[in-house]
Amino acid sequence: MAKHDIRIMDDALAQAGADVVAAWKAAEAGEAVEPTDRLYFDSWEALCAVLTPKRYALLRHLRQSPAEGIRALARDLKRDVKRVHEDVSALAELGLIERHPDGSLSMPHDEIASTIRFAA
Repeated sequence: MAKHDIRIMDDALAQAGADVVAAWKAAEAGEAVEPTDRLYFDSWEALCAVLTPKRYALLRHLRQSPAEGIRALARDLKRDVKRVHEDVSALAELGLIERHPDGSLSMPHDEIASTIRFAA
């Protein structure tokens, strides 16, 4: 099962950097490093600005029915092509959507898990 992990914490940038450094050091030491698929946000509001209800619906739709392209996806969702294109671009940049060379779109994750840290 493909899983994408989202973390919300005050020190998100520092934690992301620490994770990279730890993986780098482990790899240099010859240790096996398991790849992670993780996003960090510094607040709930930052996450909600990216993962809006319409983008959430788009992800759910793509998970069930990969699309031939943005126009087909917009038609399926009954939404404006320009807005769907903006949403696809934002979600693809985060690694939540895959854009294939033939123009088709898919959502490769079975699960997106979120961790919200309230205290340091």
